Amino acid sequence: MNEQPFTSFTPPEPERKPPTGMAVASLVLGIIALTLPIPVVDVIAGVIGLVLAVAAKKQGARGMATAGLVLSIIGTIAAIQFTAQVFGLFPTPQLPWMPWGY
Repeated sequence: MNEQPFTSFTPPEPERKPPTGMAVASLVLGIIALTLPIPVVDVIAGVIGLVLAVAAKKQGARGMATAGLVLSIIGTIAAIQFTAQVFGLFPTPQLPWMPWGY
């Protein structure tokens, strides 16, 4: 009998691409857009982060670019909504049980 010795098989590890600079920048700008309490800076950071995330996704980046895209969208929408409420663009309804307004 011809027996072969037991050898363990380990599959090759998939190649990991390092994150692109645009993906990292979009993630950082998305975090800034969500956490900074200055709406004008939030909108600017969110829009730039959105553009960088889309460009990074076109280059093949996946995880960080997607996270930057989501954070930038949420931060931009939140900053625009906050700014609109501060300047009274969303009218407060007059409710019958609140005759003095809000």
